[in-house]
Amino acid sequence: MNIYKVVQIIESTPEIYNMLKYCPYDILKRWEIKKYDKDCVILNQGEIYDYFYIIVDGIADVFVMSENGKRYSQSIYNKGNFIGELEIFNRVPFSCSIEAITDLTVLQLKREYFLRWIEVDRNISEYITKTLCSEFYRLSKKAAQDTLYPLKQRLCKYLLDSIDKNINKKYDIAINIKKDKLSSQLAVTERSINRVLHSLKEKSIINVNNNTIIIKDLDKLENEEEVSRIY
Repeated sequence: MNIYKVVQIIESTPEIYNMLKYCPYDILKRWEIKKYDKDCVILNQGEIYDYFYIIVDGIADVFVMSENGKRYSQSIYNKGNFIGELEIFNRVPFSCSIEAITDLTVLQLKREYFLRWIEVDRNISEYITKTLCSEFYRLSKKAAQDTLYPLKQRLCKYLLDSIDKNINKKYDIAINIKKDKLSSQLAVTERSINRVLHSLKEKSIINVNNNTIIIKDLDKLENEEEVSRIY
């Protein structure tokens, strides 16, 4: 792969530059650029991969699948997130699968070069350690919420978190998401999702149109989230 294309990506992407700014040249030239189509599962749970990956462009779903086909989404990754850091040291099977939600571009580095990079570049060692701590902290909070709080609170919070902070909140707010995605995000059945959505719709808080949830009253949605969290 042309190293100049890799350098161009690094220099034009602050999130990636912070990771690779001290990467030695002999490692830098080993990076490869890969592109994947939307809806492609690029890495499979239970398989071993000898690469470390960084997302350059696009959005990916990190999910686990049970033996009976139940899917649970652990996280949504985008530009600057890295993949494979947990498995690469001991070369163990991937604990999750990765699916491209949009067209996806990644940088990938073979395991042997990654291990060499970690040894000589203190910046990346510290970067990965801090990022892992932040991610484990987020996942522990998510696990607590999934266990301790009712579905209505979690669904309301998910909708609130999905709102663009810069949007004009005086008007109806449309959130595009499929119910099966909501189901995997919240680790419940679509029937349970439909039950809560129907309840919110009856209270004139939302409306549902195919794969779009329209928030009609943001104040009521915030109140519903708060009340369902307390009671």
